[in-house]
Amino acid sequence: MYGGGALVATSCSNNSNSSNNGDGGGSGTPTSQPESGGSGGSAGGEQGGGGSQQQIPAGCVSVPVKNFGGTAITDSEVFIGSRNLSLPAIYACDHEVTQGEYETYCAFGGLSPSSALGKGTNYPAYYVNWCDAIVYCNLKSKADGLTPCYKLGTSTDAADVTKWTGVVKHGEGAAAKYCGPSNDNTSWNGITCDWTANGWRLPTEAEWEMLARGGNLTNSNQTTYSGSNTIGDVAWYTTNSGNKTHEVKTNKVENKDSANSLGLYDMSGNVCEWVWNPYNSYRYDRGGSWFGVDYCRIDNKEFNHSYNQRSYLGFRIVRSK
Repeated sequence: MYGGGALVATSCSNNSNSSNNGDGGGSGTPTSQPESGGSGGSAGGEQGGGGSQQQIPAGCVSVPVKNFGGTAITDSEVFIGSRNLSLPAIYACDHEVTQGEYETYCAFGGLSPSSALGKGTNYPAYYVNWCDAIVYCNLKSKADGLTPCYKLGTSTDAADVTKWTGVVKHGEGAAAKYCGPSNDNTSWNGITCDWTANGWRLPTEAEWEMLARGGNLTNSNQTTYSGSNTIGDVAWYTTNSGNKTHEVKTNKVENKDSANSLGLYDMSGNVCEWVWNPYNSYRYDRGGSWFGVDYCRIDNKEFNHSYNQRSYLGFRIVRSK
């Protein structure tokens, strides 16, 4: 038997009304991207401007501003020697969005999680495409009293995903749930991100890789997988997964915490995680999943069409402070 029991995932929720001061970027590949070396652990207070105390959202870790420039990180295609990046302070969810969290606001379009592949409140959401993740972020932001990051078009309600062309509605009234298109809808290629908004969003590729590296953006003390050079200590992958997903925040080795140094779980393995950045007509996903080994390397990059729903694709959310 693998693991020492799952830690119940606490949904990332807004516990403060602080405004965002994140760096801008614009649509497409951001010109400035995040970095961190912040604290892991449970929700708590942290010092804000003017001595005020800000609450870290439950189920999240706080990651301060970091800058990268100079020495390249070996094998990274993001943190290269010719690049200078400034990554804003963020709150990052310590686990992949779960099926229970996802179904609070959204419905699965097309295929749905099964017992054979892992089904339950605390299992990661999968069969979720990039568009579905965008819908979830805006709906959760609105529910948490935050300013949604994503817009489609320029109208006054451009951030209201329930009105976007191609959004799929399941049910009526207060019980209605939504998801994105499950086939190519070119209008969704025009989605933009307001980097000044304080709502939930997908991490940029640089933010994701920084988080996977535990906030370490030097070329020293790096690990192959997120938190370890031994894949079985930190990841659900081909050998130990039983060909299925596992509940989030589950230890892979009994009595051995599998979080990385920031307190983040499953940055390697379990499900691949969508990120914001486009690659031609595709979107990147990172981290590998319950099958494969090399896919779980921190430096590995994959891409899928934004409408692809796969048994190995899920996501994690962040928001700027």
